[in-house]
Amino acid sequence: MNITPKQVLDLAAKYIGYREKASNNDLYSFGGNAGKGNYTMFQAELDAARFWNNAKQGYEWCTSFVAWCFWRQCGAEAKRILCLTGDYGASCTAWAGYYKAAGRLFSSPKAGDQYFQRGSDGAPCHTGLVESVSGRTFTTIEGNAGNMVKRVQRKLDGTVYGFGRPYYSTQEEIDMTKDELIKLVDERVEAKLRTIKDIGAVPEALKAEVRELLDCEAINGGTAYADNPDDINMPYDAIKGVVIGKRYTDKQINALIEKINLLIERIQQALRRADK
Repeated sequence: MNITPKQVLDLAAKYIGYREKASNNDLYSFGGNAGKGNYTMFQAELDAARFWNNAKQGYEWCTSFVAWCFWRQCGAEAKRILCLTGDYGASCTAWAGYYKAAGRLFSSPKAGDQYFQRGSDGAPCHTGLVESVSGRTFTTIEGNAGNMVKRVQRKLDGTVYGFGRPYYSTQEEIDMTKDELIKLVDERVEAKLRTIKDIGAVPEALKAEVRELLDCEAINGGTAYADNPDDINMPYDAIKGVVIGKRYTDKQINALIEKINLLIERIQQALRRADK
């Protein structure tokens, strides 16, 4: 299904002034039951549609406001458009990661982009929709901004983590500038070929197995293990391939050990019966 930035932003703008609720009452009133309970109509409707992996009513809702603006017009297709390719967790960190994996996380904004704010720890901590851009400033429409939906003026500075670009209609993709297209291709190539220097740069999901491979010297970055036991210096895709191979081999070995143990047990049973 095609959708344009204008459609999303027009819908978002209609809810500017909507206030978060203290409880699960008056969800469709703009100002009634205002409070800080993190109850909203947006999360209620997404929960009813089972959009997220778990119910989100009562939790911080900036991500749910963005998702709702797409879901309300596209239904389940909103997940694809918003690059929600994993378990659909509603954290800003996970969502920015989905955009990055798709090669759609940018440092410069366009109207319709999803803005991610950088927290004190360097990770994404808040999100909204870019409504307009003017030089080094941009305007957003954000949910959970001061416990309400609000239009916010922001600057391109260190508080910006990045901008996720949803899969809008084909024409929106054609409208990418030459420089933006080159940057998109470069980022995707770099993600494939980026070199992991040492164990510290390995993603957590792979780190334990890479540590095992380093310790048995099955991989190394050209430095003797005794001199630098953490040296890797391999492309990320190559590391993934080695780990997948290790997992397959471990599975086969474990299956073989189970068969051997079963065979030993049967032999022992036969010997005991013979002794009788």
